Amino acid sequence: MRRASALLLAIAALCNAAGQGSWTKINYIGGTIPVKASPYDWNTTLTITSNPDILVLVIAPATVFGHQQSVRLNPSQINSIVSGPGAFQRVGDVMGAQLPAHPPRLRSLFGLLAQSELLGILYQGDDGKQAGILFQMEAVRGLDRALEAFSGKPLEYAK
Repeated sequence: MRRASALLLAIAALCNAAGQGSWTKINYIGGTIPVKASPYDWNTTLTITSNPDILVLVIAPATVFGHQQSVRLNPSQINSIVSGPGAFQRVGDVMGAQLPAHPPRLRSLFGLLAQSELLGILYQGDDGKQAGILFQMEAVRGLDRALEAFSGKPLEYAK
């Protein structure tokens, strides 16, 4: 009985992961999207749906009176997915990317808080130009595999 219920839970989790996934607690650092986000604001949301295949990134603005910026990507638009400290440089190499002067610190005070990682998405914009998004997350574990499955591109680790 336990095996059957564990199997049903695993199948339900896989079906849910294949259908839609949503990640919150993301800090938008910069890229080619013209929005000013606060470095202390972790209210960006990334959602992947399978019917239709689309990735939606909603970026919260730095000011109260600013408007949320939304980006929609198809799997065919994504060129590469980069993780690690080198993601800052890879997104910074894209023409028109606006990033801070220095990459954010990835370690927390005395190691007491969760460690965060950088994740960059390089994609082809609607106008045909190369574009990029760089964000910071506390845990990339589920998102990296979901982005690989969504885009069909392998996750690159850049040092």
